[in-house]
Amino acid sequence: MEEIVDTDIPPFTVEEDLYSKLADKWVPNDAALRLPDELDCPVLDMMYPHLHLFSRKSSSHIDPIHEHKAKGRVICITEDPGLHLPLPPQLLSYTFWNGFLKSSSIYRPVALGYVRSYAHLIRHRSDFLIAQAENLIPASTTMKYGDFARFIEKFRHISDASVSPRWKFGQFRLSRLNWAVRFLQPKVSGRRGLMQRLFYRERFWETRHFIQEFAAPLIFIFAASSLILAAMQVVLAARPDETWPAFVAVSTWFSVVVIIALVAWVALVVTMMLVIQGWQLSFALLKTR
Repeated sequence: MEEIVDTDIPPFTVEEDLYSKLADKWVPNDAALRLPDELDCPVLDMMYPHLHLFSRKSSSHIDPIHEHKAKGRVICITEDPGLHLPLPPQLLSYTFWNGFLKSSSIYRPVALGYVRSYAHLIRHRSDFLIAQAENLIPASTTMKYGDFARFIEKFRHISDASVSPRWKFGQFRLSRLNWAVRFLQPKVSGRRGLMQRLFYRERFWETRHFIQEFAAPLIFIFAASSLILAAMQVVLAARPDETWPAFVAVSTWFSVVVIIALVAWVALVVTMMLVIQGWQLSFALLKTR
């Protein structure tokens, strides 16, 4: 099926509306005003021109839910659109789309891209059942897989030209987004505090978590350097007459570089720990005022 060019009408018909099948139809009166909090991904949108350096640029690069489960991943509910979030009930409503998400709305491309991501997450009946069990889609006693499949099918073929920058990509690895933020330094992150300049989403709530994150690569580098230096010592001991001056020179410089690098790495880790401790202390002091 060819990609669908977006128009002013909702992507689904009145008959395909799922909102009427929900167990809880409550939606806040200011739901339209809350769309930025529900859907915006400002950091990803700002980094969009360079995101292809950190992830595959393919909107269909999204594993279905059953594959996430098969890979041992745990589904954790979050209301942060910068990560992902459960499907808001108002986005299942034909009336809401027709009233607040017309082509003139700046949030229509975001909403189209976001709902389209669920077309890739839920591709099979098993995905639908997992999504229900994990509360990724609103609860309903009457909504069946066939109902959802008919609703989501039109979104599956929405073209990339109709969605916001973030949704021209599929899923991201959080570790790569952390590096993207460190290198690209988007202005939006800078306004959110020091730690947001280093991490797309902060993961270190305690100092020991920070130490555990950086201890593994530090130990690996230390072990590899130790093996190389030990091998160099064996070679130099086996040829004490200095008949291999080039190797002697390389060994000398490598030893100095290793010492400097290890000292610098340890200093960096200690500095980062102190920065985190200072940031946490200042945050606590501000909260007590």
